[in-house]
Amino acid sequence: MEIEMEINNGFRKENEELKKQVSAFESNEKMFHALVETAVGDIGQDFFNNIVIKLSEWLNAECVIIGQLVEENRVEGFPMYLDGEFIQGFSYTLKNTPCDLTSKKGYCVYTDKLNQLFPESKDVQDLQALGYVGTALYNKEGEPNGILCAMSRKKLQLPPQAEDIMRIVGARITAEIERNKAKKELEISESKLKLANAAKDRFFSIIAHDLKSPFNSIIGFSELLLSDIKNNNFENIDQYAQFINDVSNQSYNLLKNLLDWSMIQTGNIDFKPEKFNLSVLFDDVLIFLQNPANQKNIKLNTSIDPDFEIFADENMITTILRNLVSNAIKYTENGEITIAAKKENNKIKLSVSDTGIGIKPEDIEKLFQIENNFSTAGTNNEKGTGLGLMLCKEFTEKHKGEIWVESELGKGSKFNFTVACT
Repeated sequence: MEIEMEINNGFRKENEELKKQVSAFESNEKMFHALVETAVGDIGQDFFNNIVIKLSEWLNAECVIIGQLVEENRVEGFPMYLDGEFIQGFSYTLKNTPCDLTSKKGYCVYTDKLNQLFPESKDVQDLQALGYVGTALYNKEGEPNGILCAMSRKKLQLPPQAEDIMRIVGARITAEIERNKAKKELEISESKLKLANAAKDRFFSIIAHDLKSPFNSIIGFSELLLSDIKNNNFENIDQYAQFINDVSNQSYNLLKNLLDWSMIQTGNIDFKPEKFNLSVLFDDVLIFLQNPANQKNIKLNTSIDPDFEIFADENMITTILRNLVSNAIKYTENGEITIAAKKENNKIKLSVSDTGIGIKPEDIEKLFQIENNFSTAGTNNEKGTGLGLMLCKEFTEKHKGEIWVESELGKGSKFNFTVACT
């Protein structure tokens, strides 16, 4: 009788153990199918988010990280899933962590005592993690470029085929990383192509209209001038000559801007920085533009130390200042224009301010974008192309600087740009 009871108890225990194994197998199979569905069905950030959630459930781990190597010894989580929440902006160094060994070996498991094995790992200690499993992620060249890992505050009980499944999921993660990278590169390429097409259209539009119109004016007034001279009529000769001179200078500046800009677009412009006296350059720019300023009763001022030196491309700085001062003259009458320079931290800040008509707030963001094709008439109905400001932006960026404008409608504008100190 006792022997029979022992046999029955033995069978009962074996049966219960078998039920547990079957239940665990079924649970593992369900979770595996859920992982497969996520791997197949999702893309982008949804894929990464859902994968870490499923892995957390499957491994019964409080923390799951998909990390990308952003530097030689640093990992950036995208995402990190901890205690049912996504943690943003998490990163850590590989040194003294189980992930360091994972990146070298390809796969690592610590089922218990992780916090004792890695006492110098702050994240392991903060989490008080006991269990860890991780697999390395590899790029197309076969080099490690990331980590997929899970950590648990209790002893880690790995499901069957855990290593194979972790490696399969890791390969799918790598494929998604590469897909995202290719997508971003395509978006950047399409954006550049769009800008290039806009630049090309703008270029030909300027040639067809803005450059053609002043030459028609020059031809027309020169014919009037010749006719009056032949007829000994000298009454309007000064006005004709002045007009021809003004339009010729405007056309020359436009043509120069076109040539400079086209050379930038094709990468054929030389950047030759050197040390020179900026105060002297300011004076040269104002002398060059004194005549059009006088015609609109504008006073030109400078605010700069006479011995102020700068290390930059002199031709580019000249072009920037000429364009900004010309622009200020265009939108000012019976006022003042001041060009200034001063050192601020590790940069030199230059500015051109005027007391002109100012700019509408909604128009400011359109000024430096070639695709907007934005320009407004001046106080004497002067026409513009917006190309000069685009050129200023390009030349400023060559100097690792930035350009921006402060303006109040009806009170004037101040164009600022910076040049990196070297």
